[in-house]
Order: sequence, then structure tokens, then C-alpha cells
Amino acid sequence: MISLIILAKENEEKISKCVDSILQQNYKEYELILMTKQQDNELERKVQNNTQVKLYTSENEDMDVLRKKAIQKATGEYIMFVDPQDFLIDDKGLTKLNDLIVKEEADLIVNSYMTLKQGRFLYKTEKNEILSYDRFQVLQLKEIEFRNLSGALIKKELFNKINNYDLPAQLLLKHLAKEAEKILYASLNFYTYVVEESRNSDLIWGKGSEFHFSNTYNFVENNKIRQYKQKIPETIEVALCVDNNVIDYVGSLVYSIYKHTSSYVNIYVIYKELSAESLNKLNWINGKMQTVNLQTVKVSEKLHERLDKITLGKDKYNLPISSYYRIFLADILPDVDRIIYLDVDVLAIGDLTELWHTDLEGNFLAACLDEQAFTKSGTNVLQPRRREYFNSGVLVLDLFLFRKYNIISEFFDYLIDTTDLYNLGDQDALNLYFLDAVKLLDSSWNYGVYSHKKYSGVNDIKILHYFGFSKPLRSLYSYVADDKIKYFVQLYRKYYYELAQFIDYKGCENKVSIIITAHPDDDFFRSLESVVYQSYPNKEIIILDTTVGDELKNKVESLMEILPYIVYIKCDNRNIGKMREFAVNRSKGDYLYFLDSPDHINENDVLDKLVSIMVKDAASMVTSVMMIYYPTEDRLTGYGANNEEIDLSAESVESLQTNYPGNDYNMLSGHVFDKKLFDNIEVLNFGDEKKLMSELLSRAKKRIRKNSYDWVKVMS
Repeated sequence: MISLIILAKENEEKISKCVDSILQQNYKEYELILMTKQQDNELERKVQNNTQVKLYTSENEDMDVLRKKAIQKATGEYIMFVDPQDFLIDDKGLTKLNDLIVKEEADLIVNSYMTLKQGRFLYKTEKNEILSYDRFQVLQLKEIEFRNLSGALIKKELFNKINNYDLPAQLLLKHLAKEAEKILYASLNFYTYVVEESRNSDLIWGKGSEFHFSNTYNFVENNKIRQYKQKIPETIEVALCVDNNVIDYVGSLVYSIYKHTSSYVNIYVIYKELSAESLNKLNWINGKMQTVNLQTVKVSEKLHERLDKITLGKDKYNLPISSYYRIFLADILPDVDRIIYLDVDVLAIGDLTELWHTDLEGNFLAACLDEQAFTKSGTNVLQPRRREYFNSGVLVLDLFLFRKYNIISEFFDYLIDTTDLYNLGDQDALNLYFLDAVKLLDSSWNYGVYSHKKYSGVNDIKILHYFGFSKPLRSLYSYVADDKIKYFVQLYRKYYYELAQFIDYKGCENKVSIIITAHPDDDFFRSLESVVYQSYPNKEIIILDTTVGDELKNKVESLMEILPYIVYIKCDNRNIGKMREFAVNRSKGDYLYFLDSPDHINENDVLDKLVSIMVKDAASMVTSVMMIYYPTEDRLTGYGANNEEIDLSAESVESLQTNYPGNDYNMLSGHVFDKKLFDNIEVLNFGDEKKLMSELLSRAKKRIRKNSYDWVKVMS
């Protein structure tokens, strides 16, 4: 039998509807206990002569006492509280609930709510699910039905295990869940929760044991009592967790550490699979940096088998599997007791020595607040304690404590069980699991570039973090209005360029000179940005400015202070053909690439691909396919591209200039040229682009066409 309990605080206006919805249920094996604080004649008439209903009035007792009395009077095996403002919308609801009791034998069933808000019914389409206590705790942060007694079906004997009935409903339900052997989340949607301003179901959260998700805070308290203090080695240990998708960021980060850190540093690059090219480049970088020891550490197959349990359908944001390596650092690096973990999309512009010597004060780790998470509208698992939510991109970890308390195994089990409930993967899990076991650092050690306005109080920045989907080597920033973001992005690209110089352009020995012409009234900086963000580092950019005045010059010169590979030339009404000839003469590249504003390159790796073909095929020129954009119609068209590489060396110049769509063999743009094609430049006619191309094509012994849309021609 089910005992239904309604606790009426005052003269509830909607209690009649609530009671009717129960009396109309086709399931009859129930009793209804009504506890009121004042007499209600209408309610008495409604339930008189109904032996299933028991009405009690107690004017001088508070709700906690009424709740306890109602539980004691209940004779059913199960109890369900119904708030007097709510109602049961389905007259078969209790029958369905009873069927679940018989089938699942759960001792706590949390029913998903049908929510009534401003006249609209809202409901979830979840599947029934058996819950662990860990999942219950996380769902209590997210879903309102996990914070109310109302609507939950509770085995009465669970109340016998609870000493304190005076707790708020959220905490009482949490204690009951902890005692339950089987918790079921049921998607019956028959309990209607009425949303009103007067009702408060906000999350309650404090600092007691009932608000924690692990025992880590207890361990930290014991560490402090014992005055535990870790001995810190002189050599800094740093861990980076990578795969082939982010390997291009490792070099800039390592170089920034080398450039600014006044201590010896061991850097462990932890990976599962990296290309031979990537591994060779890391070895080359290591050989160039005397105070940094770069080591690659391959994770085991056994570890990956464990991680598959997370990534197969549980991580809804599909975070790269390498992002989860950090939780296993104590196992991956068994001889290291303390380490700094860094996301690869950070730049260390301060000395890591200070961070390394941070006293963790008995905590398992140190981290910086995630200033982005302070916004009330932002999703944050810590909710009322969101000002303690940390970003896991920069961590100082006491790996000795992780091993001592067997943290990895228990945390991994917790993560496996709850990953699909988070918005930010293991970062959310880390925040919950290590709540009150983290030393919070100054935000200068993890300064969020794209949300920098939230870091307004931070002045002496030590680590820049480019977190988010946009990355400084892969995203365009010409349309970003925020000058500070532009500056930080260009600063990252400066480090990327300096590293390439420092390691003698390993893997990209051929310099490309990009000659870009700025025309009046064009979106020049869109064109320039598409060239600047090319990941191929061995380049120079020669800007031919045909505009009037100094506005463009001033902007470019400020950019040149950060990016020294930019060369600016003012044309001052001189013949553009002659100026291109001049630019070719003064260029330092082995290869040449031309672009006119407002045309632009599509992706950040176009030059990488084209240069690779030049080297592989010993080509004289490589051509890529353009798309054409009509801005007045906002229309983008193409002539077909299948990404194939075609050798056109045997085709006649006339055929190339006549038969290929888009006339791309009649213009300089879109090709990578071997600069040797421009020998005896004085005989070349730069004033007639078609004739110039005809001569270059004649000189080119090896012509390759790459049928991929790599650049966009903008039609004015």
C-alpha cells in the first residue's frame, strides 16, 4: 500500500484540486493523510465518509513536526508526499507507479515532474534509470525533483534509518537516498509541479559533510592537523597531455616555459598516438633547449581500455581522450610526487618557479578560479558556490597524496558513473570530487583570454589560457572588435614564430614570401588575417598599400611590433605592376604566393599543404582552386573540387589559360611559385597579369593542380 501525505501550511487555495487528483486515481490501494494547521470546512466535507482519507489538524506545530507525525501515522509500505499546490495529472499514475514497485523493487523512486509554468506544461523524455548514490547527488544539483520530497516514492523503512526529520527537504531526501539500496529515476510524468514565484526549490549548499561528493576534504583536514608539508624539488616537473590534433600548440608552450622560467624543467608530453613527424619535432625542440628536458611518455593500452568506458557514449561533448590523462598522472608518472599540469592551449609568460613552490597546505591540488563561471547565467555544477569553481587547465598536483589515499581508482569510478551529467567533462567532476580540497590560486596563473573582461582585477599575468573553441592558430580574428583579444592572439603567434626561428624552421625549411595588395575600400584585414593565421611559420608577408592616407599604415605598423615577419610598403600612386616586381625583388622566400584584398585564404593549413606538395613533387608551381563570393547577393559558388592532385606539366599554356574554370591560370593569386620562375625579372611584364602568367607557366617544368577550395575570390 502507498501512503500519500499532504502537508498544508495554511489555508491552501489549490488543495482541493490536489486532493481531487488523488481521489480520482484508478489505483485504490492507498491511504491519504492530510495534515493541516487550521480547520478547513470545505476539505472536511470533501473527505468525510472516505475511509481512505485521514484528516488531522494541529494549529500550533511547525511543518517539520507535522511531517514527522504524518510519517509515523502512515501504514503503507511506501510513502509519497504531495505538495498542496501540485496535482496528479494522470488518473493511472499510481497504478503505473505500483507496477514499477513490483517490477524494480526499488526503495526510492524519484519521479520526473510534469511542470506547469505560466499555463504551459513541460515534461522530460528521459528513460527509466537505476541510479547510484553518486549520480543521485549530481542530479540533485541539476533537477528540481531531486530537491523535493514531493513526488518521490519512498520506502517507509528508510525513514527509520534517519535520525533528524527537521532537515530541509533536499537534505532529507539526500539522506534517504544514501540509505537506499536501489534508487530509480522514473519518467512517468504524472506528478505535476506548479511553478510559482512563492515557491523556492533553489539548491541548498553549505560546507558540511552532506555537501561533499568524496572524502577528499576529510583527508585534507587530517593533513592539516598532522601539519603535512610536501618537500619540493628544485627541478620543476610539468605534464602536457596531447594527441595529433593539438600537437602544433606544444612547441609554443614549451618555448614560452623555456623563455621565462628561471629553473630547470622536466616536461612530460603524455600521449597515446603521435605521428613520427610530431615525435621527431619534439626531439628536435628538446635538443635546442638546454634548461628544459622534454620527454615523451606513451600511455598504456590498459589505461586506454579504462578510458574507453568514459568516451563511449558518456562524454556528451566528445572531449579528446587525451584531456582525461591528467586524472591518471600519479599512475603514469610513478616516480614523480609533484607536478604542474598545463593544457596545451596556454602560454607561460611568467616564471613557473613561483607557481612550483606554492604551498598546497595539505590540499590535493591548487588551481585558479574560473572567472567565466561566476556569471549567474552560466552553467556551473557548484551553483551557489560557483565562486569556488576552478578551471582545470592549470593545476599543481600533489601526486604523493593521490597515491597515499588511492584517489585515482575511486575518482575514476566516480567519473565513469557521472560523466554524461556534466557540461565540461572531467573539469566539472574534479570540482565536485575535490570540493574543499583545493588551494585556490591568484587568477594571474590562469588568465582566460576570451573572457578577459571578467579578469579585470588581474594585472601581472603569468599564464594566458586560450580556452574555448577558437584557437589562436586555427581561427580568424579580423572581425573581433576586442583589441585586447587581438593582442593576445597576435602575441601567441609571435611565440609560434619565434619558436620556428629558434629550432631553425625544422620541417618547414623553405620560406614563403606572401605578397598581399591592399586596395582602397576593401576588407584588407580579413585578407591579412587569413595569411597571418597560416600555421606554416617560415613566412614573410609583404604588404603593398595602395590606399590613400596613413590609416592602414598605422594599423599595420602596430601589428609589426608583435609580428616581425610583416613588411610594409606604401605604393603612393605608383604602378601596381612595378610595385609587385619590386616586392618580388626584395622578397627573401624560396616560394612566392600572391593575394589581393579582399580575397582571402580559407583554412589555416593551406600553405602547409601547398608547400608540402611543392617539396614532395619537386614542383615549379602548385595551384589550388578558388571559390567566388558575390557579397551583394551573399552567394558563394565553386567549379567543383575533389581534393585530387593532378600533374598538368604536359598540358599547353594555352589550354591552361583557356579551359580551366575561373580563369585561375590568368591571375597570380592562388598559386605557390618557385621563386626561380622569376629569374631575369626584368623581361617579365608585371603590367599584364595574363601575359605574366603565360610566361611563368612556360617556365614551370612541373605544374601540379590541387583540386581543393583553398581560397576565395571576392567579386566587387
